[in-house]
Amino acid sequence: MNNASTTSSSKPSSSKQALWFLVVGASAALVHFLVLVGIVNITATRPALANIFAFLVAFIVSFMGHFYLTFRHSIPDTINSNTSQDNADTSYREKTNTLQTLLKWFASSAAGFIVNQGLFVLGLNWLGERYYILIWLVVTAIITVMTFALGKLWAFKS
Repeated sequence: MNNASTTSSSKPSSSKQALWFLVVGASAALVHFLVLVGIVNITATRPALANIFAFLVAFIVSFMGHFYLTFRHSIPDTINSNTSQDNADTSYREKTNTLQTLLKWFASSAAGFIVNQGLFVLGLNWLGERYYILIWLVVTAIITVMTFALGKLWAFKS
């Protein structure tokens, strides 16, 4: 099998990566938005508090999408391993790498959320809670650039 074709299919090009980042990010943002609006409209929860829960739900969508689509890494060939010990070692390394990536992405996302929440609360105080949807949209657009940079350069870096 040609190594060039294996490498190109396992790791997306920069333009494909950016496209996947937008698709996954938009999906996570939509989940975040729908959970936020749902909580605010169905319960008596204030937007600033609802935003925290909405972030946590959207984080799951974000991590799964970015891990498997945007910043995917080549998967080791365990079929050709000679021993079951090789398979166990590979499985352990994969789990360890996945956990490290999860923790880094959570740290990146949490940093983005802290800035997001700060700007969101500032906007709510400045414009009023009736504009929470507009404020959320503007703040989310600003934070997107930061989270892409953290994801690409640190959390999902191979």
